[in-house]
This record gives sequence, C-alpha cells and structure tokens, in this order.
Amino acid sequence: KIVQTIKAPVQGPLGLQNHQEWTAPVSSGRPELGEVSEIVLPPSLTRRRGQEHLQPVFATDVKRTTVHLKTRRAQVEMAIDEGVIKTASNGAAKEEPICEAEFELLSGDPTEILDLALDVCETFDVQPIHLTKAQRGYALSRPALRPKPCKAKPLSLQPDMTAVQAFQAIIGDALDHLYANQEPTLRGDPDGVHQTRVAMRRLRAAMRAFKGILPYHERKAFNGEFRWFQQRLAASRDWHVFLTETVPLIAASGSASKDQISKLRSVARYERLRATKAAVAHLQSRRYARLTLQFQKWVANLEAEATEAGLDRPLVPFARQVMNKTRRDLLGETRPLSRLTIEELHDTRKRGKKARYAFESFRSLWTGNESRPFLKIMERLQDRLGEANDACVAGHLLWTLRPGRVDADLMKIVQDWSQRRLRNRVNAARSHWSRIRKTDPFWLADPIAEDEPNS
Repeated sequence: KIVQTIKAPVQGPLGLQNHQEWTAPVSSGRPELGEVSEIVLPPSLTRRRGQEHLQPVFATDVKRTTVHLKTRRAQVEMAIDEGVIKTASNGAAKEEPICEAEFELLSGDPTEILDLALDVCETFDVQPIHLTKAQRGYALSRPALRPKPCKAKPLSLQPDMTAVQAFQAIIGDALDHLYANQEPTLRGDPDGVHQTRVAMRRLRAAMRAFKGILPYHERKAFNGEFRWFQQRLAASRDWHVFLTETVPLIAASGSASKDQISKLRSVARYERLRATKAAVAHLQSRRYARLTLQFQKWVANLEAEATEAGLDRPLVPFARQVMNKTRRDLLGETRPLSRLTIEELHDTRKRGKKARYAFESFRSLWTGNESRPFLKIMERLQDRLGEANDACVAGHLLWTLRPGRVDADLMKIVQDWSQRRLRNRVNAARSHWSRIRKTDPFWLADPIAEDEPNS
C-alpha cells in the first residue's frame, strides 16, 4: 500500500511544530495531486505537464517504532525513527543519519508533549531539534537551502489583546527567532551564535517589560538561566567582531604594520574558533534542552492562569505604562555622555537595548509614521554606543590571551586605537542622545483602530 501525504505549517501551540496533513492512497510512487481536493495548489502543480516534471530530491529510509502514551490530559503517539536521509539527485549521493523520538498529539492538552519531552531529556542525552525531515532533506540535497543565520521577523500585536496574550506573542516570536538560528549555530556559524544571543536578549527583555504581571520566582529563574547562556556565548561574538570589524579598522588607521595586522587576524581566527566550539557545546547540553522545554511549558500555561493572576488586563494602557517607565529609566542619566565612565556608558547602552526591545515590541499598536522617527533615533544611538562598546572590548580582549601570544608593541597599538575610537563613537552618539530626549514618544497618540491594517 502506497500513501501520499502533504503537510503544511499552521498556527499552533507556542514553540511546537504544527502541521496540517492531507493523506490519500495512490497507485504508484509518483505524486497524484488530483487526489488532493482540500487544498489549493499552485497552477504549475495542478497542470499535468507540471506534475510530470516533479522529480524526487531526497528519500528517508527509516525504521519506525510507535508507542501510544496516555497522560492525564492528552493522548500522544511517540514515534522512534532510526535510519537515514538520502539525496536522490545526480552526482555523489549523501546521507544523514536519523535517530529521533517524535511526539504527535492525538488529542488533549499540547503542553503534555513538553512534559514527555522533559522526561526523555532527564533520562537520555538528547536535544530538541526544530527542523523537519523535509527541511533537512532539502538542505542535504541543496547546500544553498541550508538554514542561514537570520534576524527576527516583524511582530504584530492587536489593540484588543490582553497583556498575557501579547506576552505570549512576543515570546513566541523570540522563540521562533531562537530556533531558526539553531542549525547554523550548531554548525559553528558565528553569525548564528550572535543571532542566538540576540534572541535570548529579546526573551529577557520581554520578561523584564512584563515583570509587573509575571510570577516573580519563575521569571527570575528563567531570566538568570538565559543570562548564563548569553554570557557563555559572548566570547564567540567578541572575537568575531574583533576579526571582522575591529582589525580592518586598525589596518585602515595605518597604526600597525602588515605583519602586525596578520598576527592579529591569526590570533582572532583561532580564538573565534575556540570560543565558538565552546558556545556550541553549551547549546548542545542537557541544561539548555531542559531550559527551553521548561520555559515553553511555563509560557504556554500562563494564559490558563491569567484571570486569577491579573494577567488579562487590557494591552494598550499596559504597553503605555511599560514604555513610559522604560523611557524614564533610559533617560534617568542627565549628564552628557562624554562625562560618563566606561562602566556608566556600558550601563547606559544596556538600558538602551532594553528600551529599544520594549519600544519595538509594542510599536505595531501604533501607526508606523508615528513610531518610525523615534525608533530610528534609538537605532542610531544604539549603533554608536555599540561601536563604542566594541572599541572598549577590543582594548581588553587581548589581555585575556596567554602571555606572549601578542607582543607589547602590538598590545599598545590596539590599546591606543581603542581609546581614540571610544572617544570618537561617544562624541558621535551625543546628538542622538540629545534628540531622544526631545522627541515625543509615539505612544502618546491613539492606537490604531481594530480594522486599520498595521504599517
């Protein structure tokens, strides 16, 4: 018996892979798309000629063992797959092993799947993956289709949402960002590591923005864990910035010889590789798997507790309250940036990041024309302060090396460049710092009407 199945992603529970399936028996190993009437296929596939041009790209050869599990609130099928994905294209055949446990909800509460996954995680050395077999098959066959590091997609909130619904939407978007960068990060791509850190920072920023309505102990625990992983990934990002941005700037300044620049590049490449391997090891750990699964379960269960915990308050006044406080925290420092110490500049930059994430999370509640100027100034301010921070990091990064890796003359060249660059970037940030104080917050305006499309 041969069965064809078509799957398409659909909206579903937070952080889980959700698909709708259409299955029909067919007479051969070729697709028979005329048997599928429930979905609208592209015209190129519905025409006979289009179907004739369909060719296999990859095949999965697996031995599947299924077990039906019944929990208090759900019926779940666990499928254990062992085998390979094989490319079916011309040329050298490639294979990728499969050894995975897949949980499929048959009925009941989707969060029960997370409990089962946590039980497996506590018993075996496993990690959640966020790519389907199809995605892995296409990537194996066409390297250009391998997942690449990516930024977060624009987020859209609706004015009639409650605070907890908005929190779940923001967290869901940040988790999608985190999981989309899992594969390139585990491949050792430094940009993937960076985007993973950004996604973790967005998760923490959301917990901070909503801290007034979230359970204290759980929020603090999850914030602390994500912060711990962020710190473990920091060295990879620092050395990547040093290699790709700082060294070219030092070379362009003419303060170092070609041999000295070559030495810096060699050291930075080695340290970036070492730090990235360490970052990957942390993300493959049981501690990280446990964190992501427990966090998903906590967020998914919040809505059920919303009324009792006071999380179901209207979103718009809550968003205004959060952004007003965030803006006050950011602008609490009244001295010019040029008079701040390195530590104070670092604190200002961190407050700016938290403010920017909060403003961007809620911006879709207001029209783009009102929010764009404010957020543009915030972006420019953060860029200049980020460049100042990169210069500061460059100044002390070489001190973390084993003595003798870089000679004293080269150390001094980097230190002198760092101080000049730091002063220059702080001066460049001063006008943006001044403008952000004078620009009216976009959230003073009325939110968009419910039937008005978001910009």
